[in-house]
Amino acid sequence: MANYRGVEIDLEPTADMRQEAAIGLEWRDEYGRGGTAVGVGTANAILSGSELSPERVRRMYAYFERHAVDRDAPGFTDDDSENFPSAGKIAWLLWGGDSGRAWSTIKRDQLMRIDDAKSHDRQLSLRQMPCEFKAKDAPRTFEGYGSVYGVIDSYGDIVEPGAFAETLRKSEETGIMPAMLWQHNAASPIGVWTAMHEDDYGLHVMGQLADTVLGNEAYTLMKMGALSGLSIGYSVVTEEYDRSRDARLLKKINLWEVSPVTFPANGDARVAAVKATDSSYRGLERILRDVGFSRSESKLIASRGLGALREAEATDSVMSDDEVAALVARFKC
Repeated sequence: MANYRGVEIDLEPTADMRQEAAIGLEWRDEYGRGGTAVGVGTANAILSGSELSPERVRRMYAYFERHAVDRDAPGFTDDDSENFPSAGKIAWLLWGGDSGRAWSTIKRDQLMRIDDAKSHDRQLSLRQMPCEFKAKDAPRTFEGYGSVYGVIDSYGDIVEPGAFAETLRKSEETGIMPAMLWQHNAASPIGVWTAMHEDDYGLHVMGQLADTVLGNEAYTLMKMGALSGLSIGYSVVTEEYDRSRDARLLKKINLWEVSPVTFPANGDARVAAVKATDSSYRGLERILRDVGFSRSESKLIASRGLGALREAEATDSVMSDDEVAALVARFKC
């Protein structure tokens, strides 16, 4: 039995999970596809027979939630013999397969109930890194840290120093900063980020809220201290699995947006990320659709960047699926 926040909980993988993880590793070697280093690490952890860490359990639950759509792709079931097993099928097995999905859902719920029982402790930790509100310097301006280096978040990820360097360089060249959204809602921008830079502690951001209903609402809540969390939305470019810390090291990421939020996932850094382990074009498109963009908008942004969507909106143009497909094909060449 594992001990989580003073409460005993059984986090030992089941025999069915071990069987599916073993098949995943065997097929990955045989077909040369499917899964990442993190997935392989998870399969090995399942096969070890030891209790899994709470962070690993949460990461498993998050993986299955993100990749449930892969079950509908060709080659996931043995009905499609030509493409079976698909890369998505093999990756799914590495995480324990259907048995792992059911198990991680149950265990994640048990961990959340323990957290709820310890809500006082959780609230104290969430206030360790508030945003600093700057009402006196300029109307509706504030600053804080969107991410802190070296801290394991609730998904089992650690952001490494320099992870944002490429995004910041591109922002400086183009003059286009990552979006500022309300609680990660792509349909609700609430202001603009005026400055971002990396220091020894993390990603420092400065922003100004819009003089709109939603912007003024956020302004009021910040002054009251009711809204003090920051959250990043990103896709992974370069990652590495650290076995000693049982964590995924994020070495290079594309930063898409930073949102003021109520409940961040990383209590120390006030960060709650929208994760994806898939840095491919289709993975990014899926992330964008998850946070509220339409199918056409997601394809457009994934192929050409956020500036393309702004151009389309400025001209009030609507692209058909065929036009988007042609555009994507041209820019992928």
